[in-house]
Amino acid sequence: MPAVRFDCTRRTPHKNMSGPFSSKPTRYSRRSKLVRYLAVAYPLLIAYASLYPFSGWRGAPAVAPTAFVLADWPTYVTVSDITLNVLAYLPLGLLLTLTFMARAPRWAAALLGVLAGTLFSFLIELAQGYLPSRIGSNVDLLTNAGGTVLGAAVAYVFGERWLSGELFRLRGRYFLPGATTDYGFVLLALWLLTQLNAEIWLFGNGDLRNIVPGQLSMDYSAESYRYLEAAVAALNCAGVAFLVTAIARSFLGAAVSLIALMAAALALKTIASSALFIPGNPSLWLTPGSLLGLAVGLAAWLLLARAPRSFLIRASAICFAIGVVVVNLAPENPYLVAALKVWRHGHYVSFNGMTRLLSTLWPFVAVGYLIFLARKTEGIFATGGRVRQR
Repeated sequence: MPAVRFDCTRRTPHKNMSGPFSSKPTRYSRRSKLVRYLAVAYPLLIAYASLYPFSGWRGAPAVAPTAFVLADWPTYVTVSDITLNVLAYLPLGLLLTLTFMARAPRWAAALLGVLAGTLFSFLIELAQGYLPSRIGSNVDLLTNAGGTVLGAAVAYVFGERWLSGELFRLRGRYFLPGATTDYGFVLLALWLLTQLNAEIWLFGNGDLRNIVPGQLSMDYSAESYRYLEAAVAALNCAGVAFLVTAIARSFLGAAVSLIALMAAALALKTIASSALFIPGNPSLWLTPGSLLGLAVGLAAWLLLARAPRSFLIRASAICFAIGVVVVNLAPENPYLVAALKVWRHGHYVSFNGMTRLLSTLWPFVAVGYLIFLARKTEGIFATGGRVRQR
């Protein structure tokens, strides 16, 4: 099927490029707003996870709000809590430092990134003192600051060369330019985070039963359950694949990016299954239904990947919309019920609240983005924008 794509190929070399595969250091966040978008979205997610469930706020804590800073060291400090705190704040330090690099030297940007990330952590711990279900912790503050330092160090060492040079070059080579594409990257990054929600099937976002009272009472056979599970995975896999292809310049760029994205998603799902359950089971998501759904979703993408961009956008939105319906019609996942009964009694409750919120809202935000993308695409055609064959 003949298809079209936007002629966004750079006709002249970038002024900072000395060759097709080399580039002098440039400030990435001046070239793209993607880092700034992520630097806003990520702290919001941390704040939601840290203050969840947002109930029972009190006018004044039992002790001074800052008493946790000089409090005695806790008797029990688990390796998993320390690791989670460090890993949670590492991306924050990275994003803040890259953002500050737009207007400051590397050393100053790294220092500002560490200070801003540590101050953010301190304010979160301070706010937790006003929640009866949470408590400020000097260990959390210290480990969060440590994660911020590590993120700032990564940005200091690799930020200009890789994000300003290589990754920026690859982004321009394989994906369409502009903020609209950057919005898509943010959406896909959030989709990866939804895979850490242990309560969903593979790729099964949009479950509204936690917020909408009442459920349909339907009888399901074992065979029909398998096909429902496959349908959830297939629809969402195809939807993500169509979305990636819609913002890519070429089939090759879309294929390479999709392989990396799916590998990362399955790795995160495996990590969630292994780390968040007692006992851990890294292959909990690996069922006949999910494997069948992956195969069907990728096969559908291969058949339609060279369709016109406008078709891919609509196909992605339709897949996500139908996927929400199927997720809410399907019964509870029997592979998760027993494990979740243990996990819900306190294991990473705040983290689960954040990933559950993302999982619930993500497909609706995705459909909104795709509607916006479709209108932008139609606008380019209407104004006679240059297109060419894939």
